[in-house]
Amino acid sequence: MGIYDRDYYQQEEVPHHTRAARRLQGISVTNKLLIANVVVYLGCWLFSSGSDERTESIYDALSIGNDYFTRPWEIWRWITYGFMHSPFWLASGSIWHLAFNGFALWMFGRFVEQRYGSAEFLRFYILAIVFSGLVFVITELGGAPAQAVGASGGVVAIVILFCFLYPHEKLLIYGIIPVPAWLFGILLVGMDVLNGINEAKGIGSRIAWQAHLGGAGFAAAYYLLNWNFSFLGGIFSGRKPRLSVYRKESSKSDVSDEPSAESQLIAQGEEILQQVHESGESSLTARQRRMLKRYSELMQKRRGRDDDQYRF
Repeated sequence: MGIYDRDYYQQEEVPHHTRAARRLQGISVTNKLLIANVVVYLGCWLFSSGSDERTESIYDALSIGNDYFTRPWEIWRWITYGFMHSPFWLASGSIWHLAFNGFALWMFGRFVEQRYGSAEFLRFYILAIVFSGLVFVITELGGAPAQAVGASGGVVAIVILFCFLYPHEKLLIYGIIPVPAWLFGILLVGMDVLNGINEAKGIGSRIAWQAHLGGAGFAAAYYLLNWNFSFLGGIFSGRKPRLSVYRKESSKSDVSDEPSAESQLIAQGEEILQQVHESGESSLTARQRRMLKRYSELMQKRRGRDDDQYRF
């Protein structure tokens, strides 16, 4: 029985909206977060219509600030502030805030997502946003009114986690100067420490360095303490990790009831076919495609046929 002989393929052509949903599912969480930041940014621009007063109202409702505990029921601000950025339509704003955060998210997020999987990556990012905002609010309590917007806390967390995962990977500062990732991470944290020192000396800065350091600290704790937020799996969902580590364990005796190689291949092939049914062919990794081809060849040999039904 081939993939298209199964019961769940005996149906009419898939509707266009279903196809679109499957294509959307095939987009990485990194790209979805990038799209969300851009959409929220454009939405703020459209709703404010360039008005200073409307912009202030929108940003006051969605940003996080040291006035939060005067309105503690507005819990959405712990997340929404991370999707807001400096408004380019105001004289004091700039689109580069979104551009730099978006570029860093795309550049480093892809590798972290591959390492941990989409679901865990999303949990890590959202919790990093929340923790970074908390650090900013606490450190600014009692001071002059201050608000923070931007994905910087979450993005810095991703960059620092990348530096822990791939410390010897070469990165280019300003696209010119090559440095190992571990040194890049130190320089990044050092810049925010310097911003904090300058602010203590009275040298003003519009950079939320507290949120940056909060994100860096969160990433360090996540890596060094081997945290895992899979227990929150019911809140966020996503694809399984694309990269896995397999360790060959030594054994002094053979296990008599260990599944044969063919039995394991058949079981894995069935799981992959079920994934194709639920998420579409675009959800398959290169390794899964190779596994499915081997499964197909095995099934053809068992049936004594060679009709090349499986094409991915």
